[in-house]
Amino acid sequence: MEMQELEITIDSEGRMQVKVRGTHGDECLGVTEDLENAVGIVSERTFMPEYYEQPETVREHRHITR
Repeated sequence: MEMQELEITIDSEGRMQVKVRGTHGDECLGVTEDLENAVGIVSERTFMPEYYEQPETVREHRHITR
């Protein structure tokens, strides 16, 4: 699993910009959800190319014999 990273910038007028790295698909929305709820209203959302990628899935197969 890739490390998730948030880059948070607050400008002189108090507006916050959050960039999420290390996620694919809509995972980024879950990463920022609590922060968005605590801070206020999202005025703009721009998706990076990774948003349009599907998350990697890992399938595990186990064969157990007794």
